[in-house]
Amino acid sequence: MKDILKFIKYLSLPMAVITTAALLFFNISRLPLSITLTIQYISYGFFIIGMLLSLRFNKSKVFFLCLILGISQLLLSNKTLITSDILAFLIPFNILLFSFIRERGIFTIWGKLKFLIIAVQFAFSVWLMQSIHADFRALMNHKIINFDFVDIIPISQMSVLLFLLVFIALSIKIYSKPTLMESSFIGVLIMVFIALLLKDNLLGLRIFYAMSGFLLILGVVETSYFMAYRDELTGIPARRALKESMLKLGGKYVIAMIDIDFFKKFNDTYGHDAGDEVLQMVASNLAQVGGGGKAFRFGGEEFTILFPNKTREAALPLLEELRKSVAKQKLPYKKKSKGKGKVVTKQLSVTISIGVAEKNESLKTSEEVLKAADKALYKAKKNGRNCVCK
Repeated sequence: MKDILKFIKYLSLPMAVITTAALLFFNISRLPLSITLTIQYISYGFFIIGMLLSLRFNKSKVFFLCLILGISQLLLSNKTLITSDILAFLIPFNILLFSFIRERGIFTIWGKLKFLIIAVQFAFSVWLMQSIHADFRALMNHKIINFDFVDIIPISQMSVLLFLLVFIALSIKIYSKPTLMESSFIGVLIMVFIALLLKDNLLGLRIFYAMSGFLLILGVVETSYFMAYRDELTGIPARRALKESMLKLGGKYVIAMIDIDFFKKFNDTYGHDAGDEVLQMVASNLAQVGGGGKAFRFGGEEFTILFPNKTREAALPLLEELRKSVAKQKLPYKKKSKGKGKVVTKQLSVTISIGVAEKNESLKTSEEVLKAADKALYKAKKNGRNCVCK
């Protein structure tokens, strides 16, 4: 259930953009003439902005997808050169391709290879249309389902099938490993499909293309924000986000500093992969702390929790429960035994030490409260670890 909710959460942004595009399309007649004229060309502006942002943040997937969408919209406006039949095949193929290709730069050898792939596709498409290739036409017109109502769809059944298969592939990818960028790709896929359905309505086509470019821009911005303010390994907010959240604190509040006990020794004994799993497990527990607490990764094996509008007495039971929860949790660790070659599974566990401080007359700023929490953490370590100190 949790994975499903996370999947829906990541799709909320593209669904909102698709809904906005639909509202614009169904209210075209009510829009001022100036907006209608702007819509005709704004998509190219979005694609250029998306490419510039991609250059700035080294997002080659978005760069090449913006390039492909810009070229395809230009070609759709000139039906004498190429038709939507080929684009209905190439666009979903490219969305899937660039979704699975790793980020390896734009003007690197790998980036130049991607430029070449796009150029070859364009040249091949032009050749197909100029030669009126019979086999291709037969493939495009092949009917998978022989029902009259299916013929209402203005693109070939083979193209619809390809769009559906790419949608399923992207959905599986987002469900198994959700990212903001992948959710943007699935939104672009849906909007391009709708745009191709509206190929005879150029203004409608441009609206959905424009919103596709807008969604890719949002994807780059959101991903860049995530990279700056979220810890990549644990998924919880990072130190930069902690600093900004501390500036917003006012009135009464509590800050807790958490450290994983003997983490360096654990890493040396079981390896960094097991250490990463421990960090993820602890972060997952911290993220579920009650009382309105918000967890952050401070650095290394240290974490911080902010409790706005809480007293230390109210936060202590929550932190004690958190400490017990981490201590009870087990992590399976597999290792080949020496000599016999059998795989031995051990159940590993770790404990945490916690220091707590609250704002008062002597600790007036969040920085002072944080330092006091850090001193309380060292006190917890001196007291034998696996405890909460104030």
